[in-house]
This record gives sequence, C-alpha cells and structure tokens, in this order.
Amino acid sequence: MDVFELYARAREVYEAVKDDYYRVGIRFENKDRAVGEVCEWSRHNPDREDERDFPEFDSAEYASLPLLDGTSAWDLRLLDDDYLPGFGETRRLTWIKPGNDVRNYTVAQHCYIIAGNDPGRHDDPDEGEILIRDAVVIAKLF
Repeated sequence: MDVFELYARAREVYEAVKDDYYRVGIRFENKDRAVGEVCEWSRHNPDREDERDFPEFDSAEYASLPLLDGTSAWDLRLLDDDYLPGFGETRRLTWIKPGNDVRNYTVAQHCYIIAGNDPGRHDDPDEGEILIRDAVVIAKLF
C-alpha cells in the first residue's frame, strides 16, 4: 500500500464514521492492535526535536514520561489533497513518490483509525494532534 492509497482509505473510513464520533484520528504505532480494541492513554515527550522521536514502548524511559489525558492521534478533519497528518514536519505530497510502500515513510509498524466521543486535553499538542479518551480502533490500515 502506498501513501496515497493509505490516505484514500483513511478518508473513506473518516467519511463513513464522522457523524458517529466526535473525534476521529489516524494513529501510527508499533503495537499490533485489533479492531474494537480500546487504546491506552499516550505519553508526552515535550523535549524532543522531532515529533516522531519517542523512546521504545514499554521501556523504562517511556514509562517515565508524563501520561496524557487520552490517546494521541492525528486529526482526520485536517486531511485534504495536499496535507497528510502524521508525517512529521513535512506533510506535503511533493516529496512522496507514488507507488512506494508507505512503510518507507514511517518507522511505525502499524497504522490505525481510532475514534471516540470524549476529547482529551493537551496543553502543548503537535500541529494536527488530538487526544481521544477511551479511543477505539475502528480500522487497521496496515
């Protein structure tokens, strides 16, 4: 699946559920999840230089980070033909080659659409980041 196919599928899922959930986001992570699974709340790493730079999940360093008020995701309301939430500082289509596997552009092993009706609070979110309390996996994209 290339990046364009991934976001076309994300857009399809979002359009199908946007009236059922207050918050819908795309989430990249290494943990293998099943549709219907409720996600743990995310950790915050405000001192990093790159928003994708995080310690290994389940490590002591990760566990020492402050707990956020919900599960972090990229807001799918922002997805348009020229903006790909979740691709670091450069989210524009100009640097992505059609046909290249999406895994060439992300370090995460999995990508999900998560949703919920209870927004979390975050005092210092990354651009396009949202928090969802009791977020449920509604689609697994890879």
